[in-house]
Amino acid sequence: MAQGNHTDLLRQFGLARNPFVDRTAEKTSLDPVSLYVHSDLHGFTPSETTYIFFGRRGSGKTTIRLSMQKAYAQHNESVRASGVSRGHFIVDLSRPGHLTACLRTFQESTGCTDDNWDASFADNWTSADMVDCMMSYAMTQLVAKVTDSKSATAQDMLVRLQADPGACKAFLLMSHLYARTDSNSLAFLRAALLPRTNLALTLGVAGGAAAGLAAAAALLAPRGGLAEALAAPFAAAWDGLDEAAPALTAHPRLTAGALAAGAGAGAWALRRAARRRALARAAAVSAAVRVVRQQPAPVLASLLSSLYSAPDSAETVRGLTVGVSAHQKLERLSALLRTLGYEGLAVFGDCFDEVVLLDPVQYPGAIKVFAREVCRNDLLNFGRMHFFFPDSRLALDLNTDKTLKEARFDRHFVRDLTWSRHQLEELAERRFLAAQLEAQRRAAAGAGHAEARKDGGAGLANADVSSVAGGKTYTFADLFQAVRVEDFSSYLSKLSTPRELMIMMTEMMGRMEAHPEGGLTAQDMEISVTKALEQAV
Repeated sequence: MAQGNHTDLLRQFGLARNPFVDRTAEKTSLDPVSLYVHSDLHGFTPSETTYIFFGRRGSGKTTIRLSMQKAYAQHNESVRASGVSRGHFIVDLSRPGHLTACLRTFQESTGCTDDNWDASFADNWTSADMVDCMMSYAMTQLVAKVTDSKSATAQDMLVRLQADPGACKAFLLMSHLYARTDSNSLAFLRAALLPRTNLALTLGVAGGAAAGLAAAAALLAPRGGLAEALAAPFAAAWDGLDEAAPALTAHPRLTAGALAAGAGAGAWALRRAARRRALARAAAVSAAVRVVRQQPAPVLASLLSSLYSAPDSAETVRGLTVGVSAHQKLERLSALLRTLGYEGLAVFGDCFDEVVLLDPVQYPGAIKVFAREVCRNDLLNFGRMHFFFPDSRLALDLNTDKTLKEARFDRHFVRDLTWSRHQLEELAERRFLAAQLEAQRRAAAGAGHAEARKDGGAGLANADVSSVAGGKTYTFADLFQAVRVEDFSSYLSKLSTPRELMIMMTEMMGRMEAHPEGGLTAQDMEISVTKALEQAV
């Protein structure tokens, strides 16, 4: 192909698409060839390590997260196929919807408003609340799996829970405290998992009493003294009452009625006191969970009465089943997951600045408090935590001595994502090459004409099939032969994130196509860089 100037750069360089139009990793369609991977993240495999990344928007955090989640998905698929386990249970807090719902409920529970949110959040939010958000996500997913009547997985999970009374008790209580689900699903769980020994015990006691009476009757009946034997104690009691209080024996019906009324009132008072204690215990257990709207107190009180004895306090229930501290709660959840057939728990957290109540523009203090409570060793030391924060440690006030001692960053993998001009240039080169390789694969598969008809002549129809089919690729330098600037790298040095690079390159390619005869000037480069810095906020 002649190397003249073209207004269509895709055709000129054999590109399947513009490799620089992607703005977010979730919408990137290029293959792994187009990605720049840091050396210490090559060959990532699921492990007990905790990973924490800090970086501005567009600095590549989501790309790293997606590659990690892909490694977990591959591992899970492998162990499921072999029948070893269900793999790792993934708590994905990367979509802002779940955290937004949790924080709105927390706002209601603590009586905060949008006006005083920053200050109230700093005073009330703890790492245990963050773990409660994780448990809410996990239990919501687990309840949905277990209550799926058509699933073999649900049946297997129910069998596992019924075989382990401790896990069954934990699942029932956690599902009622944390799951965002409907009342029918919880009723199904109670019917399937609650112990049914109470009815059997009642019937056994009644049967034993009946058998005892029958035996006594059999012994006394032949002697004709059954009636006398049964009436003797009552007659003696009546004679004693007649001597002590003759007024009562003078009106036996009134006395019997009064005694019956007193016994009924006493029983009602005892039952009411027991119910009040049960409701108070239920309220105390649920009060510690501030990120989920709780079930009605009578429902939870009835559940606790079925699972625990009356003397067990709310503190005892929480300590034995749910946990109190962040690490304790994670251990309880992980133990439950292992009972259900999972290897363990893995947590991913990203896009925190997209959560409404963590917006750094509206609530600049909230995101700092949130990051500080996540970065505590009590939580991070659990392992398999993967958090991605939308700014540097310095900007999030995580470089103070107190925070460093609480977080123990030295024990975990911590990375501040910063990009040099050399790394950005290599990333651009990789994307440029990947787009060419994509066009070559499509052309080699013979899909060129069909794709051209499908998209009305765009995409593959713009690629130079003759050069692509021949396997010819262009270097990044070939693209910038028309750039009339002595030092192209100096403009890249003004950028600091891949997203800024994408915006700048898109603007530059548009200007190249608009002015194929003159090339780009220093003014064009400055405009491209300025637009990149303005848009990538």
